[in-house]
Amino acid sequence: MRPSQCWALATTQSMGRLGFFREGLLNIFPVNYFVIDEHVYFRTRADGMFATSYLGHAAFQTDFADINTKSGWTVLANGPATRVEDPALLTTLWGKYTEEPWAPGLRDMFFGMKPTRVRGRRLHTTN
Repeated sequence: MRPSQCWALATTQSMGRLGFFREGLLNIFPVNYFVIDEHVYFRTRADGMFATSYLGHAAFQTDFADINTKSGWTVLANGPATRVEDPALLTTLWGKYTEEPWAPGLRDMFFGMKPTRVRGRRLHTTN
């Protein structure tokens, strides 16, 4: 799929996964997210796993599957995820209506990912 198609699909979901290395191990955790201007944004805790890890080489994935038609799609983005510190952008992000993070606790720190690579594929049965 073209990157524009990937972004269009990614905007239809609110749950994805962030992958990154920590202490020599690959970690993959679910995140509630949203997309603005080809950036992926999510909230986390200031003392949480994301905020205390190196996210310079991260991966984000979201997907959709329809069990009835045995079809779906997946989008994978790679690039650095960094803490959002720009006051104007934070105002925009806090003003956006989004689903609250499912994880417990105060999630008042935004991270954003501007991927260096975005790709995806559609899945379907061959019948």
